[in-house]
Amino acid sequence: MTNFLSILELTLPFFAVVALGYAAGRTNMIDPKSAGSINVFVFYFAMPALVIGALARQDIAAILDWRFLGGWLAAALILFVLGMFFAKSFFKATRQEMALFGQGASIANIGFLAIPIVGATFGSEGVRLSAAALIIDLMVMIPLSIMIIESAGGGTPGAAVKRSLIGAIRNPFAVAIMVGVALSASGIGLPGAAGTFSNFLGGAAAPTALFALGMSLSQRSVGENLTPVISMSFLKLVVHPVVVALTLYLLGLPASIVTMGTIIAAMPVAQNVYVMAEHYGVMARRSSAAILLSTVVAVFTITLLLFLLT
Repeated sequence: MTNFLSILELTLPFFAVVALGYAAGRTNMIDPKSAGSINVFVFYFAMPALVIGALARQDIAAILDWRFLGGWLAAALILFVLGMFFAKSFFKATRQEMALFGQGASIANIGFLAIPIVGATFGSEGVRLSAAALIIDLMVMIPLSIMIIESAGGGTPGAAVKRSLIGAIRNPFAVAIMVGVALSASGIGLPGAAGTFSNFLGGAAAPTALFALGMSLSQRSVGENLTPVISMSFLKLVVHPVVVALTLYLLGLPASIVTMGTIIAAMPVAQNVYVMAEHYGVMARRSSAAILLSTVVAVFTITLLLFLLT
């Protein structure tokens, strides 16, 4: 019981900041439109500084851990296919809806939730693994989803993949990862004032990201027809971490890596699932509801998982 309370003391402050953002948005204490401006600060400035600082201090071999990258990709593909199967078999979904369902089941909210929580729990090693998982999501899983959606809508798969890869490379998180890897490989790191600047700006990333997440959730509702929403949330919060844990374990990775990878996978449905759903006009309300529901439930599931694994 004492250990569980210790874990609860660790996780509650993070979700409390999310709750503050939610309350600020629901009560109009802060104009909900301001959430976009806060997200710009997090997305383009604070979080990249945190990622660059963490990766620059890592050994390049640790960052490019091919077994972890391969294991994360294998698990993501399994969940993507499983999500598409669920959508087709139980909800008679179209191919575009199947792709969005697969994306929701396989892509975690790493940027705004995993990096703050796993980074605070496990230090720079947690940030490093979160960044590695983000590489796979940005460079493989999101382009795969876009390719299927656009091909189902009459678009050319090759052109869709090209556009999505260009967009992924321009993503501030991807740029930060590439810069951090380059600094690590060069052996330069972040000396002197550069390191101080990165630490100072990156220190604002976690609380600001969590507050902005809460504000964005305040504009969502669960709505009706909850079966698809609950199914996507279950695949993401329960099945995804189980598959990741088994995959990494079978690849012979150290227990600490398996633990961190499992917790990263246990994060709720990513925000970019709704962004894509809104852009293509496919499952926008359901994906929004799944983000809200899975984030609320994750307060308990992540706490329980940390207690069981650590």
